[in-house]
Amino acid sequence: MRSLLLVASLGLPAACARAEGEPRAVNPAEPPVVVELFTSQGCSSCPPADRLLATLAAAGAVGDRAVIPLAFHVDYWNDLGWADPYSLPAWTERQHQYARALADDRVYTPELVVGGAAGMLGSDLDAVTRAVQRAARPAPLTTSATWSRDTVTVTATAPADADVWVAVWENRTTTKVTRGENSGETLASSHVVRRLEHVAAAGKRASVVIKLDPSWHAAGAVAFAQRADRQITATARLGDAPIL
Repeated sequence: MRSLLLVASLGLPAACARAEGEPRAVNPAEPPVVVELFTSQGCSSCPPADRLLATLAAAGAVGDRAVIPLAFHVDYWNDLGWADPYSLPAWTERQHQYARALADDRVYTPELVVGGAAGMLGSDLDAVTRAVQRAARPAPLTTSATWSRDTVTVTATAPADADVWVAVWENRTTTKVTRGENSGETLASSHVVRRLEHVAAAGKRASVVIKLDPSWHAAGAVAFAQRADRQITATARLGDAPIL
């Protein structure tokens, strides 16, 4: 079952979304499934996946499942003509961690990981839809967030078997690419992860203060509990920053 908004935004026939009946409304309080796109502005295959992620961000759901998308820009394309301004070695290492956990000998872009438990081509709508629908529903995560113009303070209680992390994203960015495989293109990105901070160890309660950059266009955040096997078992939306 697909979200009608998701399908319409991608230019697909609405009848496809209705094959299994009308999607149920998503409860706004439902803990969202975290979907992570590993992408690069230097990769000519990535813009379709970036557009799919933007559609997920706008819809906030796939069928009756709430989702929070995150875009991690990797750095292993940077020596091929264009250095992605959002890329970090830490995001590349995160993708390698998933490859090891999922017993996947490939590290590639665009790859999308659903709930820390399944990886697939990030531009494959059908595969993404199936994976979200099959993903374990995350438990609620006990958190609070206090936003100011230059910080967000997050307090969380971690479950017994998983650490709590917070991802802070910048939204609706645009970049004019002048070199590399996407030379001449102006690329738009949504939910670009700018901070990934550890909040609390398994079974503990703790707080962290995360700095926000005043140059960011807009910011939002999600907290999630992630086990050693990389599966994300609990999540919480943390809202959006004041206009920066």
